[in-house]
Amino acid sequence: MEDDTIFFAIIPISVNDIHNSPSKSSKVRVFQIMTNMLGPQKAKVDGGFGEGTDLLKEMNKIPLFMTELPEEENDTLAALQSLIYDGPPEEVAENFKNQGNECFKVGKSQYKDAINYYTKALETDCKDDKIIEACLTNRAAVNLELENYRKVLIDCSKALKLNPKNIKAYYRSVKALYALDRIEEAIDCCEHGLAIQPNNLALQNEKEKCLKKKEVLDKKRKEKEEREHKERESEEELKRAIKERNIRMEYSSSKAQTSLRSVRLDKQTNNLIWPVFFLYPEYKESDFIESFNEESTFLDHLEVMFEQHAPWDNEKKYIPSQLLIYFEYNLPTPVVGGSDAVPTTKLVKVGKNCTLKEVLSHPKYVIKDGIPNFIILLEKSKFKEEFLAKFK
Repeated sequence: MEDDTIFFAIIPISVNDIHNSPSKSSKVRVFQIMTNMLGPQKAKVDGGFGEGTDLLKEMNKIPLFMTELPEEENDTLAALQSLIYDGPPEEVAENFKNQGNECFKVGKSQYKDAINYYTKALETDCKDDKIIEACLTNRAAVNLELENYRKVLIDCSKALKLNPKNIKAYYRSVKALYALDRIEEAIDCCEHGLAIQPNNLALQNEKEKCLKKKEVLDKKRKEKEEREHKERESEEELKRAIKERNIRMEYSSSKAQTSLRSVRLDKQTNNLIWPVFFLYPEYKESDFIESFNEESTFLDHLEVMFEQHAPWDNEKKYIPSQLLIYFEYNLPTPVVGGSDAVPTTKLVKVGKNCTLKEVLSHPKYVIKDGIPNFIILLEKSKFKEEFLAKFK
């Protein structure tokens, strides 16, 4: 009885050679092998060795010649894949490590594959610390290239627990820490590594880089601290100046409170400089005065602002001598039958020759959200009468 088992030598030729090689002899050699493996009927080719022939289809069913994974289950392929995990854990881990090394050598296009192989090696039950250590430091090397610095530090830390003298782990930790601006730790790593290998040029260079960067960062940190200290001092001086003038301020939210920075203290004159809004309800217009010195009068600004007629003042009636100034304040009014108070808005008239300081210090004036607001009305106008009637 004949033995049905087929023994054959693998000829060094790929499926791509079948598609691309102009040599008929190579194709014939593959055809001869396939004839022996598949039988003359299945290996028969209609129209040559072009893509889509019976031969190529049959070859793609054999794991050794597959160009893509089949959709249906393939017992032979599954058996071949299981061989990857066949053998002692140390051997399996070593194999994965070597595959990872090969991928890393290829370059960036296969970095993720390299990480996967090193990870598979670490997931085995390998008891060889040297293999585990190598996989950790190698995976750290790939992550360093991918700028996954925290992953680098995790793997290097594990490697150093296995081998406190692992220079590669120290070096890669230094590179990652440097990139994260954790310079003190980077210098410490350099010193630990150099204590093991004092003449290690790579670590010496990294330490020199770290020391230079530390000098730059220390200078920046000192400048920042000095700047923040001055800002805190200025803010405290500003708060004292506001308090001394009995100026009251309210904020609708914590975010609005940052507008305190809009007002500034002139240290030469000790005057407060405020941003101020002038509101013209008759035309629903407004003017923003960025720097209103508290010692300036309202007339000073009105004369400058209305030196020329405003574009919205078609009748050209808004001239300083004909304008009135008011501010709003809330008067609590007791509610009948209860102790709560409901705020009622009233208007207070401001003299044009008053300074801003005098008005802001008025017991009824409250600055809302850091910016004083004033209502400007035309003295002789029907709108003024109607507007004021709303606040009586």
